[in-house]
Amino acid sequence: MRTKILAPVSALALSALFVSSASAQWQTSFVNQTSTRLIAPPSLVVNDNLEKDFEYADFDQDGDIDLVCMRKFPGSIQGGFPDILLMNEGGVLVDRTTEYGTAADTAGSQGMRDPVNDRDVKAIDVNNDGWKDLVTATTMSDSVSTLLGQPRVYMNLGDDASGNWLGFRFEDGRIPQLFAANGATANPRFCEFVAADYTGDGYADLFFTDYDTPETSGTNCIDLNMDGDTIDAGECQQSPPENAANDFQNKFLVNQGAANPGYFVDSTTTRFTAAQLAAGFGNAVDTADFNGDGHLDIVRVNTLTGGQDVAIFYANPANLGNSFIGPDSVSAVAPYEIDVGDLNNDGRIDLVVVDDGQDKFLINQGNGADGLANWISYTIADSAAEFGNQTRVIDLDKDGKLDVLITDVDADLPAFCPSTGRRSHIYRNTGTLPTLLDEIGEIIPYASASAVFDFATFDINGDTWPDVVIGKCAGIEVWMNSPPIGLTFSYPSGRPATIAPASEVSFPVTISILGAGSIEAGTPKLMYSIDHSAWTPRLLTSTGGNNFSATLPAVNCGQELRYYVTAQYTGGAFYNDPATAPTTFYTVPVQTGEYVAYSDAIEGSVAGWSTTTDASATAGAWVAVVPVGAVSGGVQTAPATDATAKGTKAWITGLGVAGGLAGAQDLDGGPVTLSTPAYDLAGFVAARVSFAAWFYCDDATTTPAQQDYLRVDLSNDNGATWIVMASIGSQGSGWLTKTYNLDAFLPLTSTMKLRFFVTDNPNNSLTEAGIDDLTISVIECTQAICAGDLDSSGTVDAADISALLGAWGLAGGDVDGNSVTDAADLATLLGNWGPCN
Repeated sequence: MRTKILAPVSALALSALFVSSASAQWQTSFVNQTSTRLIAPPSLVVNDNLEKDFEYADFDQDGDIDLVCMRKFPGSIQGGFPDILLMNEGGVLVDRTTEYGTAADTAGSQGMRDPVNDRDVKAIDVNNDGWKDLVTATTMSDSVSTLLGQPRVYMNLGDDASGNWLGFRFEDGRIPQLFAANGATANPRFCEFVAADYTGDGYADLFFTDYDTPETSGTNCIDLNMDGDTIDAGECQQSPPENAANDFQNKFLVNQGAANPGYFVDSTTTRFTAAQLAAGFGNAVDTADFNGDGHLDIVRVNTLTGGQDVAIFYANPANLGNSFIGPDSVSAVAPYEIDVGDLNNDGRIDLVVVDDGQDKFLINQGNGADGLANWISYTIADSAAEFGNQTRVIDLDKDGKLDVLITDVDADLPAFCPSTGRRSHIYRNTGTLPTLLDEIGEIIPYASASAVFDFATFDINGDTWPDVVIGKCAGIEVWMNSPPIGLTFSYPSGRPATIAPASEVSFPVTISILGAGSIEAGTPKLMYSIDHSAWTPRLLTSTGGNNFSATLPAVNCGQELRYYVTAQYTGGAFYNDPATAPTTFYTVPVQTGEYVAYSDAIEGSVAGWSTTTDASATAGAWVAVVPVGAVSGGVQTAPATDATAKGTKAWITGLGVAGGLAGAQDLDGGPVTLSTPAYDLAGFVAARVSFAAWFYCDDATTTPAQQDYLRVDLSNDNGATWIVMASIGSQGSGWLTKTYNLDAFLPLTSTMKLRFFVTDNPNNSLTEAGIDDLTISVIECTQAICAGDLDSSGTVDAADISALLGAWGLAGGDVDGNSVTDAADLATLLGNWGPCN
């Protein structure tokens, strides 16, 4: 016979159920090795009290990463200083500025020894010859010549015929003289720039951000040489207000490409609009493909003045490099710096935003109907409401998740050196929202993380682990990554997502070695437990090198399988995955299928659904209609279509009027609630709900503390009692699919209901919600069961006879259902001998 059993799993995700083993601690540490890893005159690297900006790449192509340090008087202040070229020689950073950085094609120039007020530097191959060149951004150079006051290109000369590296040469003609927006002769006040191919010709172009009058106006003095006074040359500098006639705004320089590689032309006003170029205080800029269209976009920060925000200029594929879409504002308040990276490993590029208040990170939710990325903003809980600046995003402990470093020296407002009274922050990526970035202890001591301008994070000694060079008021420090010894586990094909009943499943395992040890022979094992039984070992089968095959045992419908992988480091400790096994472990659903039990696209009758509108709601009651969109400030606030591909209707909070004002037809007051019909999920132990949600609230970017949320409640007693299942924040302009495992919140019954609760309270925002395409899926497990298969192995064999005889006269070996094990049971067992059919 065949019987249907519902699999006892608590998750319906199509990946294996995982009980997190993520450690709350850093998986590495750092050691100060400045004394052995840095060779340079003390006057350059000890207590120089100068602002520093780093860039790193393998300049001489010897396999080691080198470092360049641009230096200037701290803050948005005049005063240039020579730069430092540190070449990596066998894991030691050696000052080779004189040997490799002083060549120039212009009389009177000493290359990197010139006192240029550089604020940013990028390593980029501008002429596509295969060697990394250097491009700089200069600032606050009103009273110096164009030779010192304009951006520079240092060309990498490559090797000579004998293979000897020739270093860098400053070539003045690579970037033309740049003029103010009105054509006036002046030097720029650039703060940062990006270098990437925006025109699609394969050559890097340049986009600079410009700022106007800084907050540090007037005379500023710093005891640079720490002799107790500020009367020495260069220790007092000016920060003059900008002459409005000399305002540059942002600049876009286009590489002439194959016709004249590595030479740039100012193409700003022919490719960007005035609104895109406007920059009252353009403090930061970065680049990435935010909407996944295969083209690089530009994200910039405008701070201090009106229009403070983080905004994106999107590439326009229809007119690539000749026009850009935006600015699309994604964050406001008081932003100062940014960096980019895939923080949650979903394949989309996210943002870290340093703010004068608490810092934040923005998670890319994918594109809205407009083809532009939607974002959810999260505050970094451990961040202080204080100034910060340069940001670096990198995986410091090689756990596969990007960590974040944020410096503490403000770009514009003192105190600068020797101390800011603050410190930098280093956040470990936990992998879990909303606490994705968590400051866990002093991975680098606070004393060394104070008064920092920049971090350079790269592998100095070739062990593949990122080290950290710190550029601070007190000079330059080198902190080497000191990774642990041990074993780590990975799964080239992933872990099994599901397993069929009565079937073994094998999957590949790779065990990587940290340190100089090896894997103790005979120790790699898969440990498993069925229905909470004692842990049972199975040796992993070697497939060559550090690669193995693990095999999960056969289990039946209704059984729970737990497992972990373990191995021993030579002569040392055992290492497990998950790391804290057996306390934590992996499980995998036993199933034969998953099907949709309920589906509602809101296209037909909505019988069974119900709505409730509080008396305080003056507009925005839930209605099932064909949506009419609303736009405010160029942003879609209410949906113009439903979420169903071939449908038209959805539940939304209020039906607007075509062309009406967004603020006149959104939700006001409330709450308003939308409840589903009751769903019969009795007998199922696993069920998943999925629905499309629209939720927009402009408080998320203007006044985050007051933003509204779309709350999702769950009941298993037909609405008599409710629990909060989810709280959805503003997700920009678009329908996004949300999925939740119902059985993870409440036992499943015959009267399961969901409720969508939203309010605009206080009534001061544009708030719009929508629900569409609700489905509920369940898992089933069907397995052949035959009389006499007492151990559920799928075969009636000698083991079953042994079990039956051991229970003779008792109920334990009963086959025919009379509660006694006797001769009739033995006869039935023998009649079904062999594999179950």
